[in-house]
Amino acid sequence: MLRELKEEDQEALLALNNASTPAVNPLTLEELKSILSIAEKCWIEEIDGKLVAALIIIGPDQTYSSDNYTWLETQFSNYCYVDRIMVDQNHKREGFGNKLYQELEKHAECNDAQILLCEVNLEPPNPQSIAFHTRLNWEPFFEREHGPGKKVQYFKKDINPAQQ
Repeated sequence: MLRELKEEDQEALLALNNASTPAVNPLTLEELKSILSIAEKCWIEEIDGKLVAALIIIGPDQTYSSDNYTWLETQFSNYCYVDRIMVDQNHKREGFGNKLYQELEKHAECNDAQILLCEVNLEPPNPQSIAFHTRLNWEPFFEREHGPGKKVQYFKKDINPAQQ
């Protein structure tokens, strides 16, 4: 079942986030709550009441200290930024990521966002996420190094409601 996050889901979301490292960075509950406080949306997928996938997006002009978000904020103005997408290891390749991204695209169209943005780790490598985004027609457009052993590939996808 796809739905928006509720406050009582935060502990389960934190557990999913931290089980998803290094694809996403680990968080404390306070850090997660801080991200959720500026998030435009957070959708989750459940199976029998268990959180198995989640997507957090952030819009422009937020006070978010993420290095990736801060850099993208200097490059774009009307966007939806995928801060993190997570799928439980036991439920990968079951379509949850696709459903979450379909919801993202509908949301972006309804809110007149022009582009979807995200980054995927190159170091440490995340080939599954690169393949996922490529399959969904996201375009790689820039690589950026954050320091020793930390490099990302930025992806974008234009939103054009006229072609949907």
